[in-house]
Amino acid sequence: MGISVIEISCDSIPTQKAFSESLGGISFPIGSDFHPQGFISRKFDVYNEEKGNSKRAVFIINKDGKIHFSEEFEPGNLPQVENLIKKVNEII
Repeated sequence: MGISVIEISCDSIPTQKAFSESLGGISFPIGSDFHPQGFISRKFDVYNEEKGNSKRAVFIINKDGKIHFSEEFEPGNLPQVENLIKKVNEII
């Protein structure tokens, strides 16, 4: 489908590596938004200044950099993969 998945959080690279290893490895890139803290999260308006981390959010961005879909999730909630696939299919 020409889709790329990237995970980004404000955790440090060693923390991200440990997270990936705890899941048996992750088959997509993981980015650290650790230093400067929240640089990328701020660009997407999902940085939580109070807690010093990023909010849990999903963005679907086309190859031209246009955001077609975004959604924030409360801590402990995960996006439904089926819904994301539906959104991607609506875009392509």
